[in-house]
Amino acid sequence: MDNKEERYGLILDKVISMIYDLNIRSGDKMFSENRLAKALNVSRANVREIYSALNILGILESRRGEGTFFRGADNSIIFKILMLVIYDDSADVSEIMEVRKIIEIGIAEKAAVNRSQEDVRKLKKCINDMENCSDGNRLSELDNELHSIIGRACGNTLLSNMSEIISSLVIRSIREHWNYILSDKKRDTKQITFEQHKELAEAIIHKKPYIARVVAQEHLEFVSNSLERYKKEYSEHLLLISDSKDERPRLKYRQYHS
Repeated sequence: MDNKEERYGLILDKVISMIYDLNIRSGDKMFSENRLAKALNVSRANVREIYSALNILGILESRRGEGTFFRGADNSIIFKILMLVIYDDSADVSEIMEVRKIIEIGIAEKAAVNRSQEDVRKLKKCINDMENCSDGNRLSELDNELHSIIGRACGNTLLSNMSEIISSLVIRSIREHWNYILSDKKRDTKQITFEQHKELAEAIIHKKPYIARVVAQEHLEFVSNSLERYKKEYSEHLLLISDSKDERPRLKYRQYHS
């Protein structure tokens, strides 16, 4: 096998299959570098590089004189890696919001069934903070925090992590959107957005899964439409600025030649 990437891929596939096939738990010993290298007919140096990378990620742990052990996954690091893996700068906000709907509507329903008293306390505090906040950047943080609380309250770690990853991809758009909402004096978008968050939190607090599902769907549809409107108005604003900049040189040109 001449391709270095292929060798690394083969080693990583074997490590993953070992963990799943042998039902390896946190603290269990992995194959030694030498044993894995011989089994795959690759150099020990290649195996060491993969083990070292997984050690940095907190998935494996090397103990001098003892060997290499499985630690599990450091969620904070894996979370960041997954963000990079699924990041696509060509992805439209509307596409990401569509994924959010698929995931977060079900999460809201499960949260209303599984939420704890600690979740209730956090939801109430977050809603209270949102009601008394008038800063767009802070509101976007509270918005994200509320959805994170709901994600954790659903009781499914995989769903919660998926929700965090998808939400992180639109955090900048949500921040810009909140600032746009606060600057728009003609619409009651801020109040509607807050009321939807409040209704969603209350449905979860009072353990009403069907209502939580319906409100989550309505809220995400509303946010999608509002984001689209914001994007359109912002594009038109940039176009006006661009046109006005283009106009000044033409005026000077006409004045010079008149």
